[in-house]
Amino acid sequence: ITSQNQQLRATRSEGKVTMMNKTFQVICQLPANAALGRIEAILRKEGVQYTSTGLAIASIRMPIVIFGIQSKLYSHSNWVGVNPFAFVSGIDLRFEQSGNGITQVEVRVNRLRGLLWVTFWVSCAFFAVRTMPQPGGVILFVGIACMAWLGILSFLGGYLIKKEISDCLIHR
Repeated sequence: ITSQNQQLRATRSEGKVTMMNKTFQVICQLPANAALGRIEAILRKEGVQYTSTGLAIASIRMPIVIFGIQSKLYSHSNWVGVNPFAFVSGIDLRFEQSGNGITQVEVRVNRLRGLLWVTFWVSCAFFAVRTMPQPGGVILFVGIACMAWLGILSFLGGYLIKKEISDCLIHR
């Protein structure tokens, strides 16, 4: 019974972590060392400080952006022009070389910073709509909450990071 309870707790904790952490895999036709070098170049370009050990990269410090005029917020590496690494708390990458020259890159993104930004925008929306008439205020609140969630967590903290890494590994 004790092992079943521990397994259940592990499953529950994994469920809690999945909202904050996003894991995805990218497969490329490069040797692992070449893929590692390309990822290091993009991380340096985006202002991410990292440490590299063997076939793994772990971020030490992500760019912090508070004001919209800071240059760390902007990037020329994607079509949006925004640095997605400024909206996440950390990134870990593991490289696995298979026998046929294909490298599998496992990317784990810690989205705690994005979750805090969503909380900030939802709080701002709550205070903005408190004095509004009922149906309009509720619609505006739900709209801002959905846009913050989809824009910051799903798009910047998920899709755009995956797209930058994929483009870096596949299209260079």
